[in-house]
Amino acid sequence: MHFGLEPYVGIVLYISAIAAFFLTIFWKPVFGIYYLIPLIPLQTIRYRLNTFPLGASVIGIMLLAVALGLKRQRRPLLPKSPWTKLLCIYILFTFLSLWYGAFYLKSPLPLPGDVRFATWQEYIVLPVMLLLVAALEPNSRQIRTLVVLMCLATLALDHNFWNAVSDRSFTTYADDLREGSSMGYAGSNGLAAFEAQAVALLLALAAFERRVWLRMGYYALIVFSVVCLVYSLSRGGYAALLVGLLFMGLVKQRKILLVLILLACIWTSILPPAVQQRISMSYNQETGEVDNSAETRLALWKDAMDLFHSSPVWGTGYDTYAYMHRAKRTDGWSGYYADTHNIYLKVLVETGVIGLVLFLWLLVTTFFAGYRLFRHAKNEYFASLGLGLAGWVVCAAVASTFGDRWTYPQINGFMWILGGVVAQAWRLEKHSPSEAMSPTASEAMEEFMLAPAAPQPTGITEVAASSLRATT
Repeated sequence: MHFGLEPYVGIVLYISAIAAFFLTIFWKPVFGIYYLIPLIPLQTIRYRLNTFPLGASVIGIMLLAVALGLKRQRRPLLPKSPWTKLLCIYILFTFLSLWYGAFYLKSPLPLPGDVRFATWQEYIVLPVMLLLVAALEPNSRQIRTLVVLMCLATLALDHNFWNAVSDRSFTTYADDLREGSSMGYAGSNGLAAFEAQAVALLLALAAFERRVWLRMGYYALIVFSVVCLVYSLSRGGYAALLVGLLFMGLVKQRKILLVLILLACIWTSILPPAVQQRISMSYNQETGEVDNSAETRLALWKDAMDLFHSSPVWGTGYDTYAYMHRAKRTDGWSGYYADTHNIYLKVLVETGVIGLVLFLWLLVTTFFAGYRLFRHAKNEYFASLGLGLAGWVVCAAVASTFGDRWTYPQINGFMWILGGVVAQAWRLEKHSPSEAMSPTASEAMEEFMLAPAAPQPTGITEVAASSLRATT
């Protein structure tokens, strides 16, 4: 924090969490989501809470507070949305698969306190977050507040990352240059995936924003996020960004296509040498060989397919591959690889064909829910959120091809919140057109400061119109 207050961050977060817990239950349930959003991608900041009672479970406890707040107001926890039935089926299926995996591994039953149960619970928090945000039915102002907080959290993540790498030399590639910053165990690949996804959302917001100062703010944050992604040295992140930019260029902003063409021509002139080396080392044109990282992924994918054939329908059980010790690490770390380094193969191996179909169904449903809102919403701000969600899913789908970037809350938590927001935006479009047509994106700031007084009518016509409205 650079003000000598670093030792007090943990206790401040803990006290504010307690206050937010009670405010969420007894005042406004949406306040719990406000509190969580800045902490979701900043995992190392959340680590400060681990030394306090229940501090490590702050996300789950705050979502419980949101549920209790909704019940106190006698509002349903399962909203009407494109996801509700599918997510209920998906959560039940993964839970049964978790238990099936215990018998497959001949391991202890996955009861609360078990490591595998904790892994499943951390993942299921994400779809629960979507359902609760949709159940909150946030109004237009609250939706904008959620988005503002996401932008501020992204800015904080970028700032922390840049502080960590800005004094390093990127003249030659080395593994020591890679930095996960506030992403914690998600690492540099997780940070790069988040940055690519955030850029897609910010581009969508900027594309529909008519206020110049706010649009420039979005573009400034986009540039900062792209710079951080470049210095993350993650090839999967680069691929996710390029595909996301291509998608945004095709469906909304054609000028992005020109940027991509220009980048293809001059990338060797503008990117740091370490980044160029990281990209070029993927494949050696002279020998026809791939680098160790890519070769390891190919070996893991082949092994995953071999394992899939042993149980193609149900798989081996949720979160089982990590305990099979199938492939010994070759990246300087001891032990075995705990992941297939491809979310689709991981889902296929652990939950079989049925699990993969459910997963792809969820992925497609999320994409088209956002895309449909983008294409049909009358409110431009809601349309931007729909496009942002669709772009986020595109980037997440690409990034997850090179590893598990789907089940980490710090990487993908914002996507699920956006899903809940999109569900509510559709509801506002259908049932509250006057609220849905609210035009000002900056209304979110009213959550943090007093709103300015309404301007008084000055012209004769405005005075007459004002008097007529008052009489009516």
